[in-house]
Amino acid sequence: MPQMSAVMKTSTAQQSALQSSQVQADILANAVPILQNVRSGSFTYAAGSPTVVNMQASNVGFIRRFFLEISGTVNCASTYTLTPTQFGLKNLISNVQFTDQNNRLRINTSGIHLHLGACEKRRRPFGVAMVASTGINDDSGIGANFPVQTGTGVVTGGTAKNFTFVLEIPVINANTDLTGGIYANQTTSNNQLQFTMNPSAVVYNADPYNAAYTASAAVATALPTFTNMTWTLYQDMLDQLPVGTDGYAVLPQSQIAWALCFQLINLGVQVAGNDNLYALPPFNVYSNLMLFWDNYQYGSVVGSDVTYIKVQVSNTYVLRQWDALLLSVMVRNIMGVDMPAAANTAAGSFSGGVYSLDFRHRPLSVNQLSSTNIVFRPNTVQSATSTLNIGQEYLWLANN
Repeated sequence: MPQMSAVMKTSTAQQSALQSSQVQADILANAVPILQNVRSGSFTYAAGSPTVVNMQASNVGFIRRFFLEISGTVNCASTYTLTPTQFGLKNLISNVQFTDQNNRLRINTSGIHLHLGACEKRRRPFGVAMVASTGINDDSGIGANFPVQTGTGVVTGGTAKNFTFVLEIPVINANTDLTGGIYANQTTSNNQLQFTMNPSAVVYNADPYNAAYTASAAVATALPTFTNMTWTLYQDMLDQLPVGTDGYAVLPQSQIAWALCFQLINLGVQVAGNDNLYALPPFNVYSNLMLFWDNYQYGSVVGSDVTYIKVQVSNTYVLRQWDALLLSVMVRNIMGVDMPAAANTAAGSFSGGVYSLDFRHRPLSVNQLSSTNIVFRPNTVQSATSTLNIGQEYLWLANN
């Protein structure tokens, strides 16, 4: 049998994509959005010990995302204090994983990466209410009234503080784009989720970049406690999808062939005054890259320890290049606020920042023909513990 010509192959692919887009439009117009509490539970956590909680999604509907709500109470020994770090409660979750029903690990990242990703996507801080200090002056009572997505502030021993925060675990690209979605109406396998409570959620006189609180004395003395810990998993999905003549749901095949992935990669110690390169894996389409720069005890102006960040193809073609201040302007134009950043020479104080490289208006597609590198050039690496992590948000063609 003769091989199909390139023209015929292209025509077939175009027809398939067009048909899939039509199916997607039909689903978005007629399917019923559903948000349900599908799982909940409680757990015991002690600072210094990792706690892993496994959850199972519900085998219902076309899954768009999950919301993970975590509540608890924090306290410490009398006469001591716990002070929130720059990342606060989101650093209670050191790892979140989502493995789909085909046993593909789509999400393997930190709580703070998921939170900042949700902020970037929505063009505003995720789930955060504006308060009077940011310009709201409305006598109707509009403002931050509900005890969620707010920090505890300093916790003084003997005076417990309650908290609740919500993380989004995304499955699709956007409500108007079903790319990455999962049709869960089957019984042969399950979509699995997992989160890990940070074993180093509280630190003393040490690098707090990955912690939620710093203690005023040795952890064994301050005795931080997290009690009444509960979790609730909500599943956001579409139901009553269009049905074909065979009685089965009609699915947008081109869209569900892709998987939306969040991955956090530790690039380790960086070399000052050098171009430190990270080669992006091929065949991925990137919406966002976040550089988590932990430069412990760097105490000059925020961002002045970074010479530039570049996106470079084949070591020659520079797609983007920013210094820290220009990049901060780009982020402000998207979200209206800065990413977390600070500089402090004191032991146990946060130093470093988060640098967000946003490609949502024109995703960065990496092919196999040339290497695409993220280039990070710090002019100062303050200590042996100064490291760089890169949080990746990308689409991966899982089913061709």
